[in-house]
Amino acid sequence: MNKLIATSTAALVAGGLMVGGAFAGSTTVQTMPVKNVTGVTAGVMYVQKAVPNAKLGGPASSYFYLSNGGGKVSISKLVTKGFDGSQTVTITPPSGSTLIQGFATISGGDLGSMVIKSTQLTGSSYKINLSFPGEQGRQGTLTFRLQLSNG
Repeated sequence: MNKLIATSTAALVAGGLMVGGAFAGSTTVQTMPVKNVTGVTAGVMYVQKAVPNAKLGGPASSYFYLSNGGGKVSISKLVTKGFDGSQTVTITPPSGSTLIQGFATISGGDLGSMVIKSTQLTGSSYKINLSFPGEQGRQGTLTFRLQLSNG
């Protein structure tokens, strides 16, 4: 009997991990805004960077996210209304590159201290609208991933 329970528990755990893994993988793919990429044949690259926490939740700032000075992250000034704050992060691709799709996520920090309200892909930039409900807690790390096409 104990052997049967252990086997069933192992199967449930393995099944849960498989479902969780499949769900996590499909979520990443489905939540990325998709454009029609039929004209893109070569030169596709991915860039994934974390926005330094010191740059968020304060005055306006900007920096280049590639080591060669390409690609720019512009962060608007934190706007507060009551106890809540909001801020926009705008990411532009390096010159000569076309932005195909983008994805943003927050990891770590206190639950609800920083929330992605919306994302928007325009022809020349990827915008992430952030909310700081109650402006309390330790904020997580904002990470963005872009798919770029050269040419």
